[in-house]
Amino acid sequence: MKGAGVCLLKKNMSDILALNWEHTQVCGLDAEVSKAGVRVRKAFTLTWPEGKSPAEDAPAAGGWLNEQFVELGLTAKSVVVTIPREDAVVRVLEVPDVTDGELPNVVRFQAAAKSTRPLETQLLDFLPLPRREGVAGREVLVAMVGREIIDSLRLVLSRTGRELAGISLTGPAMVELLARLERPDLAHPNAVELAIIRHGQMVEISLLRQRGLLLTHSARLPDDAVEPDRQQMAVVAEVNRSLVALKRQHPELTLSRAWLWGDAAENRELSSVFAKRFGCDVRVVDPLTAPGLIGTGLEQVQSHGLFTGPVGMLLSQSERMAESLDFLHPRQAVAPRDLRKFIVPAVAASVLLLFAGAWSLRASQMSELQEEIANQKTKFKELDDTVKKSAPSVKSADTIQKWVDQRVVWLDRLSELSQTMEGTERVYVTKLNAQQGASGTLGAIRGKGFAKDRDDVENLNAKLISRDGLTAQTHEIKRVGTDGDYPWELDLDVSWKPVTKDNKAKAKPPIKK
Repeated sequence: MKGAGVCLLKKNMSDILALNWEHTQVCGLDAEVSKAGVRVRKAFTLTWPEGKSPAEDAPAAGGWLNEQFVELGLTAKSVVVTIPREDAVVRVLEVPDVTDGELPNVVRFQAAAKSTRPLETQLLDFLPLPRREGVAGREVLVAMVGREIIDSLRLVLSRTGRELAGISLTGPAMVELLARLERPDLAHPNAVELAIIRHGQMVEISLLRQRGLLLTHSARLPDDAVEPDRQQMAVVAEVNRSLVALKRQHPELTLSRAWLWGDAAENRELSSVFAKRFGCDVRVVDPLTAPGLIGTGLEQVQSHGLFTGPVGMLLSQSERMAESLDFLHPRQAVAPRDLRKFIVPAVAASVLLLFAGAWSLRASQMSELQEEIANQKTKFKELDDTVKKSAPSVKSADTIQKWVDQRVVWLDRLSELSQTMEGTERVYVTKLNAQQGASGTLGAIRGKGFAKDRDDVENLNAKLISRDGLTAQTHEIKRVGTDGDYPWELDLDVSWKPVTKDNKAKAKPPIKK
């Protein structure tokens, strides 16, 4: 009985090698994964030798890495990998409000329109973001990586006799760790959490809301940032840049907590700096001490922060608690469930029962009616198949066309604004800022300028207010006197109403006779 239990336990376990694939080094965990957790057999960090890195010579790198794996005694054949953030293009896209099943196709369509290189040369996956007020569509975090990077990775691992089973980024893998450390703060939907992984001169910064990644990027600290104080200030400067970028898109969000990943001793001073600078709760977490992870000799490896991605990937194999991103297994469109396939048999069965009860009275007509029913079923099935095959294409086309009609064409908006100003020398603009409009508007332009007379400002405001489909907000007109010839300050604050069938028809130019 005991032996049977051992066999069952081994059957439910998997040997997995989790790697963090950096440009100059690779670190990893050889582990046994089960529903109960992750047991690490070996932790290691290897530095690529000169001339044998994957970027320089992939076959040579594979041969060298195989020698190291043999020397370390690694046994796992299935490999999951986190790649450097700088190897991927990550951006937030707003797409039409479609179902989860339709979302992958719509995201790929929008990503192809935004990408600077063909989509077929890249691998793509995305994470749906939490919904927020004022956004009519859905927001997703899209990540793309070139196929040449994945091909090089496959080639190197093939020389070691291992099989690539999954590829992600450190940010999504880190969220898996956070899911085990705390529950999302649903009472404060506008709270933002900051996560930092630092190793050497590289720092990776992620901003999250309710476990949804809003922003993630990596940066190299200045070469002169060698002393601890200088390094800390450089990290703070990078975080400030990230927070400013986030505030442009999400002005309502506030920083509530910061996570510093790595050894406690390495991050002790930085945690104090963050607590004083940002006034938020700061927590230092060693990924090698995460809940559900056990092993010996883990404290002997260097740069514990580099193991954040591998630990998150292993824990997700044990029990997934957060949304995942995997370039090898991206999200796929799901066909909606068709309830008609259950209704049609039920209706047919009811009809057959009805005729069976009246068999004695209508025996002569039974054969004809059954043949008619069979013909109608065949016709219904043919029509039903035709409708089902065409429905997704029609719906996707309608959704995309509606989205295209509502897009902001900034060149047209700026041309419209220029025509209203009539190119006069009595007014000039010093600053223009085009941005997505608030709820109920298509887009907005805000700016600053100066005019010769107060009447020039009032006349321009009157022209803007009188234009169809445009809303202009007036501001107090001030005489600032910073420019002797143009002493009156001009505030531009205009927005456009969304395109509808009515005002779209009005916008068509009249036909000249």
